[in-house]
Amino acid sequence: MQDGTSKDGKQKRAKSNNEKDYEEDIINQLPDGIPINILANLPIKEAARTSILSRKWKNLWTYFSGTLEFEGSPIMKDMIKDLKKVTGGRLQMAMEIMYDAERQTYTSWINELLSSLQCSTLQGLKFWFPMKNVSDIDNWIHFAVQKKVQKLELYFGHTIVYVLPLHIFKVERFNSLCVLRMKSITVTDEMLEYLMCNCQLLETLSLVDSRVPKTMKVSGSSLKLKCLELVRCWELTKIEIFAEKLVSFKYYGSHLETEFKSVPCLEEASFGGSFVEFVRESFLPQIKVLKLDITQNSPEVIYWLSQLPKLKNLKHLELVACADDGISACVMLLKASPSLWRLKIKMLNTKPTYITEHKFTMECHYNLKELELVGFCGAACEVELVMYILENTDELQKITIDTRLPTKPKLRPLDEEHFETWDLEEKKRCAWRLKDKIPPCIEFVCL
Repeated sequence: MQDGTSKDGKQKRAKSNNEKDYEEDIINQLPDGIPINILANLPIKEAARTSILSRKWKNLWTYFSGTLEFEGSPIMKDMIKDLKKVTGGRLQMAMEIMYDAERQTYTSWINELLSSLQCSTLQGLKFWFPMKNVSDIDNWIHFAVQKKVQKLELYFGHTIVYVLPLHIFKVERFNSLCVLRMKSITVTDEMLEYLMCNCQLLETLSLVDSRVPKTMKVSGSSLKLKCLELVRCWELTKIEIFAEKLVSFKYYGSHLETEFKSVPCLEEASFGGSFVEFVRESFLPQIKVLKLDITQNSPEVIYWLSQLPKLKNLKHLELVACADDGISACVMLLKASPSLWRLKIKMLNTKPTYITEHKFTMECHYNLKELELVGFCGAACEVELVMYILENTDELQKITIDTRLPTKPKLRPLDEEHFETWDLEEKKRCAWRLKDKIPPCIEFVCL
């Protein structure tokens, strides 16, 4: 296509110098602070492109103060997919060399970009891709501290052991940090104490697949922490929490000794892994949102759930379970939750042996308004559960049946002959047959 010609073949009128100058004047007349606010809400690449707008905007992008996210180049992401398909041999070695070269190019681009920025603060900074060079990472952490970042997210892969550097945090007072999310990062006892005592604005702390002290003490005289997530931190054996403003707590892992000394605002809790002693926590009666993944601790979880106190404030319950044990657990949780409004059950039905029938007796009246079944396969126990709920509630307004397979490949049995092929159309037919048993006044959604 020739210059000055549109897609429909019509000749475009070139702008005169006067028109260009007029448009540039309008841009330049924007009140001070507006251009910076505009740039802060753009991705960094789009912000850099504004340099062509006018002479005034040429270097304005270097004062970008929004969120920078580095998650690997598109080429790196494609290479990782290809590497997963290759095992051993010269081809894999060659691909790894190419990947390292592309990573180095990407890292150099990041360093050049960061050195160009003249802003005094940044809203957020995210590094979420595999790395090998610790010195580059240290420089990025130092940059985050200097720019008084509010939200910091770190993950550098599983092949590198990276210890969050306390000495860099101490270079300047890092009192701007509000959100800290880390995966596969080592956090020392001293580093944790620094975060609790010196990052006075810290509201969210998330540690996934990370090495942490065996005993974690989450407390501080001016602690403002509202959300704490600890997922698969296997070294952790004990946690002490004194957090007056904590609203949400998530723990996925093995046995844990807990001391919740003061959590008056805690209203959302998530538990998973093999940890089942959560039923003894004193804060449970105040919880409004509860999420449980009991796929790794049945059948002993049935015993523990029988010890549940009354969850008198619980409004929203999400349960991830394996078929039969999940149905029994669901009924126990319903009995313990007289004020429950919304129930979501995610069933991992992969074996024909799970398609068994339960016989429920009439229980108490429930206030349930919404029911959602994910991974519905038409098992007799699933249908029986729906009918049980219908018989024990007068306020149900909506039932959602999601027939899509909820399991990830890594959660399936290793021997493929033990799980049936997931026939989505057949599952949907089962769901629509269930609809015939549901009163027309209740909204029915099939996915």
